[in-house]
Amino acid sequence: MPSGKQPWILFAIAITILTGAADAAEPEQSTPRAISEREFLTQYKAAVARLKNRLQNVQCRVECRKQYHFYKDDSLSKDYRISSHLLVKGDSTVIIEKYATETLFGGTERDLVSCTTPDYAFYLSRTDSDNPFLLNLIVHEPNQIKARRPTDALDMFLTGGNLIFLDPFRLPVEAGRFRIVRMKRIPPQAENSSDLVSLDFILNDDAALFKEGHALFSPDLNWAVLKYEYRSAPKDGTYTVYSGRNSFTPLQKNGIPMLVQGEHNVVQMTRNQKQFDFSFSVQLTDFSFGTVNDAVFRLSNFGLSDTPLAKPSTTTNQQFGVSPCQFNKIPANETARQKITIQNTSSLPLQLLGAGIPCTSNGCASVEGLPLRIPAGQQGSFTVMFKATNSGKFNTEIELYTDQPGQTKIKIPLRGTVRENTKVQQGK
Repeated sequence: MPSGKQPWILFAIAITILTGAADAAEPEQSTPRAISEREFLTQYKAAVARLKNRLQNVQCRVECRKQYHFYKDDSLSKDYRISSHLLVKGDSTVIIEKYATETLFGGTERDLVSCTTPDYAFYLSRTDSDNPFLLNLIVHEPNQIKARRPTDALDMFLTGGNLIFLDPFRLPVEAGRFRIVRMKRIPPQAENSSDLVSLDFILNDDAALFKEGHALFSPDLNWAVLKYEYRSAPKDGTYTVYSGRNSFTPLQKNGIPMLVQGEHNVVQMTRNQKQFDFSFSVQLTDFSFGTVNDAVFRLSNFGLSDTPLAKPSTTTNQQFGVSPCQFNKIPANETARQKITIQNTSSLPLQLLGAGIPCTSNGCASVEGLPLRIPAGQQGSFTVMFKATNSGKFNTEIELYTDQPGQTKIKIPLRGTVRENTKVQQGK
């Protein structure tokens, strides 16, 4: 007669068999295939070339947030929220920024435009979306244009601010000073995803922004950078850490992904104590390919004359009489105002499109009353304001931009002195 224990033994055997069968049926996770340095460099450089080629005509809209935190003086901390529109065609780029509550320069510039082309670069601003744009700067020299190309902004909006993906010259992977320390494939991090590649490197270049770093790539997303952290070399105990994480759309029809969300952080440390940190985040709201035309890179697209876009001739016609701008003994931390009169002695109406406004160690200038139209043979005026900061003498100039082909720029000397503010000193 069978023992009473027999059913339990049979049950245990059955469980063991079923468990073993389940274990046998579960697929083993294969070890990712190794990747060589040569394979990485070949594929990475091809991805960068593909990205540049496919982004020859693209526009996107993003919501941005910039936060600056100064630990020693919190009054310097800022929090900007911006809606940005980026348009790229070939080597021409324009970025239109609309600030929300807090704006640059104490609210004097709410909407900003920066444009660079192979032939010129210009900046525009306006205090409110209902006001006309003012021309703040225009340059034609190749080195000046190159210096104003918004490489960082392009990197932020298109690839998440990883500082290495958009422009291969930012990370010279072929140079001898760039050395891969460690590289490996990582198994998929989520269902229906593919292997990733982790890379540690050092950069033996004193002029480089960073000296060592780590990046996590997604090869199937055209080698997009999902995470990164770079460190600068310590100098007198101070170093900077750059880090961020990004998410992307699937590959588009042109073979590249678009950034969906990016977070970029910069922290400066001195002996492990934070001095300041800066964070920049972007959220994609819309994008399209092949929809940008040449008109968006001209001043007329923003309601201004295109005359200043032509490279100025070496000779200018002195057709305009300008009163000098002199400020004397402005109390520090106060703002002085002066009316400037311009006489249009030409036979054509004159349009003042804006002004290049200087800042000095003693304070910064600004203008009111532009743009301004002055009929032929008549005069007009606007106001220059100087917000004084530190005591001392200043000697600079304001550059007015006009619609006159013979004289697209009018330079006005700006001189003066700033004195100590006795009211402030007595209040201490």
